[in-house]
Amino acid sequence: MLQRNKLSLSIGVAVLSGGLFSPLVVAQEALFEEITVTGIRTSLQDAMSTKRNADNIVDAISSEDVGKFPDKNIAESLSRMTGVAVSREFGEGEKVSIRGAGPDYNRTTLNGQSVATADWFILDNPARSFNFTLLPSTLISSLEVSKSPTASQDEGSLGGTVNVRTHRPLDLAAGEGAIAVESIYSETSEEMDPSISGQYSWKNDSETFGVLLSATRQDRTVQRSGFEVLSWTDEATPGIMVPGTMGAPTFYQERERETYFLSAQFRATDQLLFTLDALDSTMSADNMNGNWLVFSGDNAAEHAANGEISGSSVVASEITGAGRGVVNWINRVSSSETQSLTLTAEYESDVFALDVVLGSTSAEGGTYRETSWEYGWDGGNYAFDLNAPSLSTNPAPSDAEAYTSTAGWIWGGEKPTTDEENYFQVDLELPVDAGAFTAIKTGIKVRNAERTQDRIVYSWHGADTMAGNEDLADTYLDYILASCPTLASCGLNSGGTINIDSPVGGNATEVIEQMREVMEEIAFGGLNGVSADYAISRELANNWEVEEDIFAVYLQADFESESFRGNFGVRYVTTDQASSGWRFSDDSWGFDTLDREWLAPSELEWVTVDNKYSEFLPSVNLAYDLNEDMVLRASAARVMARQNWNQISPFETYGALNAPDPKGQAGNPELKPFIANQLDFGYEWYYGDVSAFSATLFFKDNQSYLVQETYTDARYYEADDVWVDVDFSRPANGIGGAVSGLELAILHDFDNGFGLQANYTYTDTNDDVVVGISENMANLMGYFENDTFGARLMYNYRSEWSKGFHWNGNPLSNDAYGQWDASFSYNITDNAQLTFEAVNLTDEQIIEYSEDEDRLMSLYENGRRFAIGARYTF
Repeated sequence: MLQRNKLSLSIGVAVLSGGLFSPLVVAQEALFEEITVTGIRTSLQDAMSTKRNADNIVDAISSEDVGKFPDKNIAESLSRMTGVAVSREFGEGEKVSIRGAGPDYNRTTLNGQSVATADWFILDNPARSFNFTLLPSTLISSLEVSKSPTASQDEGSLGGTVNVRTHRPLDLAAGEGAIAVESIYSETSEEMDPSISGQYSWKNDSETFGVLLSATRQDRTVQRSGFEVLSWTDEATPGIMVPGTMGAPTFYQERERETYFLSAQFRATDQLLFTLDALDSTMSADNMNGNWLVFSGDNAAEHAANGEISGSSVVASEITGAGRGVVNWINRVSSSETQSLTLTAEYESDVFALDVVLGSTSAEGGTYRETSWEYGWDGGNYAFDLNAPSLSTNPAPSDAEAYTSTAGWIWGGEKPTTDEENYFQVDLELPVDAGAFTAIKTGIKVRNAERTQDRIVYSWHGADTMAGNEDLADTYLDYILASCPTLASCGLNSGGTINIDSPVGGNATEVIEQMREVMEEIAFGGLNGVSADYAISRELANNWEVEEDIFAVYLQADFESESFRGNFGVRYVTTDQASSGWRFSDDSWGFDTLDREWLAPSELEWVTVDNKYSEFLPSVNLAYDLNEDMVLRASAARVMARQNWNQISPFETYGALNAPDPKGQAGNPELKPFIANQLDFGYEWYYGDVSAFSATLFFKDNQSYLVQETYTDARYYEADDVWVDVDFSRPANGIGGAVSGLELAILHDFDNGFGLQANYTYTDTNDDVVVGISENMANLMGYFENDTFGARLMYNYRSEWSKGFHWNGNPLSNDAYGQWDASFSYNITDNAQLTFEAVNLTDEQIIEYSEDEDRLMSLYENGRRFAIGARYTF
């Protein structure tokens, strides 16, 4: 039936529709009992057989390929497949794009069900994309990416649905287990971090009850250095774009990830099977960022007149005696947690098969405490060159006495998010014998989801923050800045200076070391016997809640004859959304102080906006055997993806009302979902035992893209007692466009231990700003494996792609990115293996720009990573 068919599809699959075998590092690779695999060659044979017998277009990765490549999470493994691209902002795969659809428009499921997610990074907005850093590659038995949906499959993806399959105890031998340990060296942080994972599976002699437990602990020290331009503007220099603020940042993070998975099965009768799956994944993600900034926008006119201009952008310039800059230090306490619990009952008889699924998943995460400090200088010199790039300042970033509190500021806050979903599903399969028809499937699914975001700000200059000490200062912020007039005054430079290994020239890399403990103690503990105090206020525009009730029903027919097979059906889905947020007057600058009398809007109301829509989603999949070696495929479907949570929330935010032409942003609770009609045509040629070629054409007619619409509304500016017009922008359903592409893949085994795998994806769209889409993507891998030794060398490439808009409003694109990785293994015995892995061998950089490649936005260097490890199975 539905679930069992999917499971059988996943076992042994390495490539479907040209997918590339992914490198996963799991300890349990040799735990299968029914399928005996002696090496990669046999695994590829099983994969080719499964691919050929599949009804719809699915790419997959089997557990037999686990451990062959140096991927540390599932996103990196997915990047080896045709049509799948991955983002690597912090050097590790985080989010995936599939076949013309960005990360926010593809679903990820665990054993066919939703997995809640809550990002740890404060600059991330709650979206429908899944952060794969929470799921280590050790968790899986297989990965599936469904590119042509069936009616029985959950809706919600434009490009594809990623399903993570885990091991089940009744499928494995009793008393089998595995353990793996690794030590991972990161070149940028120069730290060695440990990783350990293990799995144990047991079942009774009658094979009616079994339990499997998998556990993983991974630590990682992250350091990312680079160069950033925080804004580009031509407001003061029409026709010439000038960098507004630029700096040389370094990001530090200590990641500690623990993932536990439990699967218990009970076969009550020969026909009835119960399965309970439980997942708990937590990641501590405390981080800090240091950035040495110059306010180049202050000198825009001089840059435009005297600087080096490329195209219409200033790319190099210098200022003498009129420069202004700061050091911006940020400390964050961040984490993310995900849990899921699913109970499945499967009943199968000669007359019908029935599956009932009941489950719940939840996540919470974000930044739970943040503090940001700025100390600066005024009237100095600076020079920059974006061609290299380089940044130098006078005073230098190593001069603690020159960075003073007169140009400083301290602020902070919280941004926690939650994600919850409860689900209930019933699937009924009726075997039939009516010509080519073999089964009728029907079912329902009910889902209730809730997504929330809170935004709290800390104000050290708030009212009564010096209660009992008013003779020393008006506010605690005044007291800090007066007591610590320079970075050297209160030990903020007590770590001395360090040289940051960064791809930036100039003196911006010789800097004062960031002292997190000193900052935290002053901000949250106290200073010179005076206790710290700060006002706590709700930032009303960024506090929201979205609830979603989904009901789906489907009907599907499966058919098969001597030369063809497939399915067709329709899925009907209704979605009820309730988006809630604060409606408030603007007489408190959009804040509501919670712990004292200070800022309070005269009008404050929690409002809810309802939105409802329904869709019919038909689909058909057909596979035709031309002969014993060749298969033709065709599919057609109507697919949908719901809008991002933050976009349908009723939030509103705007800039300073005393600035010229103030701008604002808002959400749109009445957004309709994305709809697309798609076609796929595939050809597969199995010309050898472990050799195959495949080609797939895909077409998507997107009914709408997300656009920004502008409207003007007045907001009250209390300081001058006036109403000011604000130009707001908000997301809206715009006109659609077409996406088409070609996927090519080849697998060739040379019968002497050597082999080659390669794939290429071309994607064409009539809209240049479709987020997450690269025109060209490719994977190349060469491998060698015998009974003792294995080696793989791989290259992963994607051309430039749009990332939407920077938080400052500038369009943002990522330059082309290509990465070389390698892995080696040595079998000491049949049960023990040594491994060595290398990631990003050529030390590739992540480069972002705005509209034009001369308009650099950021350059980041994550460095190389090397891992040495050992695995033992028993």
